[in-house]
Amino acid sequence: MKNQTPKKADKKKTLQTTTTEINKLRALSESVGDFIRYWGFRRIHGQIWTQVFLSKTSLSGAELTERLGVSKALISPALSELESYGLILMSEDGKKTKRYSAAPNVIPVIKEILKEREAKIIANAKEQFNALSKVHQKRGDQDSILEKDRLEELGQMISLAQFALNFIIGQSDEESIACWTEEALKGLVE
Repeated sequence: MKNQTPKKADKKKTLQTTTTEINKLRALSESVGDFIRYWGFRRIHGQIWTQVFLSKTSLSGAELTERLGVSKALISPALSELESYGLILMSEDGKKTKRYSAAPNVIPVIKEILKEREAKIIANAKEQFNALSKVHQKRGDQDSILEKDRLEELGQMISLAQFALNFIIGQSDEESIACWTEEALKGLVE
């Protein structure tokens, strides 16, 4: 009987540790989901991706539903969308259950999204700025309602944003990963 008591205690401790880890993982998934929402995705995309990315093994839709505490109706379309973006990969096990794992390199996906969305947004801002700048020049400083120095400063900010985005997009995937990782690690050390 004495031998079983430590085993039961160990089992209870393991269960508590597992529960703590699952709860912390769920909280992190929700935080990543909030961040991903900023980029125009749905929160569930970030939650699923975090779970799949950090998992030792591929996960099924049912496992994700249980881990995240959400409905299958929310999980299924999000899995299809993440797969179409190339962020997760689907495979089938011997039981024909679809299982999902993280794509090994998400940098190309991020760069493609930046090209398709952010580059267009900045290009539109640049176009609108140029149109306003032309009107300002025609009216002249005296007749314009705009502060010339601030107008120029805004133009420089837009150009800088466009330059920075083009720089990121233009990096090879290996350069991007090395550069981004190095910069992120500097922030952790400081």
